Amino acid sequence: MSTPARNPGPSWGYAFLQGAMRVLPERLFRLALRAGAVVGWTLMPTARAHTRAYWRALLGRPPSWREEAAHFADFAECLAGKLALAHGRKPAFHFHDPAQSADFRELCEAPGAVLFGSFHLGEADLMGAMLSDFGRTIHMVRLRVENSRDTETLGRALGDSLRFIWINQSEDMLFALKNALQAGHSVALHCDREQFGSRREAFVFLGERRWFPFTIYHLSALFGVPVAFAFAIRRDAHGSIPVVTAPVFHPLSDRRETLRAGATHFQEVLQVESLLREDPTLWFNFSPLNTPVS
Repeated sequence: MSTPARNPGPSWGYAFLQGAMRVLPERLFRLALRAGAVVGWTLMPTARAHTRAYWRALLGRPPSWREEAAHFADFAECLAGKLALAHGRKPAFHFHDPAQSADFRELCEAPGAVLFGSFHLGEADLMGAMLSDFGRTIHMVRLRVENSRDTETLGRALGDSLRFIWINQSEDMLFALKNALQAGHSVALHCDREQFGSRREAFVFLGERRWFPFTIYHLSALFGVPVAFAFAIRRDAHGSIPVVTAPVFHPLSDRRETLRAGATHFQEVLQVESLLREDPTLWFNFSPLNTPVS
C-alpha cells in the first residue's frame, strides 16, 4: 500500500501554529515562527537539496546557509498568512502595475468562467481570497493530503466562494471541471510542477527546456474559456499583497491554433523568472526541479 500524500512536518503542527497565533503577542509569534522554520530547515535534508538545486539553476551558485534558512522562513510566513484567515485576518491586495493589469481586472469584473493559473510563488493560495472580492466562485484544483489544515482553513474562511477539485481523484476531475466551467464559475490551477497536469509541454526556463503542465490550455481549447495568470508576491510594509499579472489569453476558434498560441503565451508567462532573480525565495520549490528535455 502506498504512503498517503501529506504536507511536511508533524500532524499537530498547523493546529499548534493557530493556537500560538491566538495567544502570543504578534512580535513574539513572529520570532517563534522564524525559529520554528529554522528547526524545520535542519530536519528536512531532501527539501534543502531541492532548494540548492533551484538556486544553482537560477543564479549559478548554491544559496548560503542564511539564504537557505530564509527561504524556509518565508514559506512559514506565507503559511501563517493562510492560517490567520481563521482569525478573520483577510489581507488586502493591490495590483503592482495597475495599467499592465487592466485586462486582468476587466476579466475579473466581467461575468463568465475563467481559468486562473499560478505557481507556488509567494502568497499563491491567497489568490482565491483576492478573486472572491470580485464576486467570483473559485474552484481550486489541489492535491488532497493527510495534514491539510491550511487548505481547510482557506475553505472555511472563504465559504461558498471557494470550492476544491482534488487532483488525486482523477476519475471525477474532468467531470467536476466541466460542471464548474459550464456553470460560469472559475477554476484555479497551479501550473509550475509537471506532475500536476496530465498534458505537458517543454518550455525554456532556468536556462534549459523543461517540462511543464499544459492542461490549462487544453481546457481553454475544450471549453472556450480564457486563461489568466497572476502571482501574489511579497507583502509590503502595510501588509497589502501586490499582484503581478500576465496578459490575458483568449482561445481561438481552432483547437490546434489555440494550443499553438497557448504555448507562446505560456513562454511569456515564464518571464516570471525575472521576479525570481530579484528574490529567489519567492518560489517555494522544495521539490525536484522540472525535468529538462533529454
